[in-house]
Amino acid sequence: MNPARPYGGIRIIDLAGELGSYATRLFADLGAEVIRVELPEGGSDRRIPPLSPSQSGMAFEYLNLNKRSVVVDYRQEAGRQVLRDLVATAQAVVYQADEDRDTLLPLFMQVPGARVLTVLSYFGLTGPYGGYLGSDLVAQAAGGLAWLSGRLDGPPLRIAGEQGWFVTSLYTATATAMALWDVEHKGATHVLDIAAQECLAHSLQNTLEAYSLEGRVTRRGGEGTRDATESIFACQDGYVFLAAPLQLTSAWSALLQWLKDEGHPGQARLSEPDWQVAKSRATAELHAEFRQIFESFAADKTKSTLLDAALARKVLLSPVSTIADTITDDQLRYRNFFRTMHHPALGRDIVIPGAPYLMSEPVWSVARAAPAVGADNALLKSPGGAR
Repeated sequence: MNPARPYGGIRIIDLAGELGSYATRLFADLGAEVIRVELPEGGSDRRIPPLSPSQSGMAFEYLNLNKRSVVVDYRQEAGRQVLRDLVATAQAVVYQADEDRDTLLPLFMQVPGARVLTVLSYFGLTGPYGGYLGSDLVAQAAGGLAWLSGRLDGPPLRIAGEQGWFVTSLYTATATAMALWDVEHKGATHVLDIAAQECLAHSLQNTLEAYSLEGRVTRRGGEGTRDATESIFACQDGYVFLAAPLQLTSAWSALLQWLKDEGHPGQARLSEPDWQVAKSRATAELHAEFRQIFESFAADKTKSTLLDAALARKVLLSPVSTIADTITDDQLRYRNFFRTMHHPALGRDIVIPGAPYLMSEPVWSVARAAPAVGADNALLKSPGGAR
């Protein structure tokens, strides 16, 4: 370990489950020794589809870069003693509470020494939902995020990509980092009780304040009424997002001039009086009409062509990037966002996302693929490991 890195010399025991895997990965990327503790059959997160060519879950491969793995059968008393010894060497434990909480939480609490014990669950350890299990869908629904997702004329939606897990991990990493600072500087011990529902409810911007102060329930599709121009529209090779509401006078005028310069007949219709009334532009009828006009205008234009013209005319427009577009994006390439690393199970290099931040010092790195089950069992017998 390199003590010059932010978390060099810090050991974190990872029983974080799906709610905290990204949190512990963030520490590992900055130098912490993160040790996954797994049962002999391996963690269930290894088998979450889709599977990679190496037959591990792709999410697992990403979330467990830079980590180590040891096998400890903590269902047996001998294994629980090994776990106690391992925890005694660590500055932090990140644990997703589940049906084993009655056994493992007291165990962690009884190990002498100052450290952070971060306990993750879907609803917290107390309260009427304290014993409930959950999922990303449950977290997004109970936390209010699903209510804000989707179209006005449709049902609430779960946002793709396990956002409940990632939001919880970000709050987990932040709280654990603050508590670790106190452990290092004051020798204090901290127990953090982090609930996914609360993390999601805290990330809803001003929706709770709007209800508390104004009695207003924020709706999906945007607050209040949405202008007919503010949406995603089809073009020749995909989709673009456009916004040219009346409030943005220059953008709306530039859009009309753009259509006029290209001789599109929709310009005349959009210049009529009903398009100068914000309330009219929020109706379903004008939404449908604008979509027909703009998509007919964009049908023979690529995302790149539309973007270049919009930038020149100061119209708010952005391509909707596919995953392939993202990997070849000029901005991300310029900032060296994507990195390559060797994957031993595949026997070749793979492309991975880089750091989600840029620091003035080169303290972030990914040097190790996700570990095989028990790949680092030697740590249980080595100096500094559990003995």
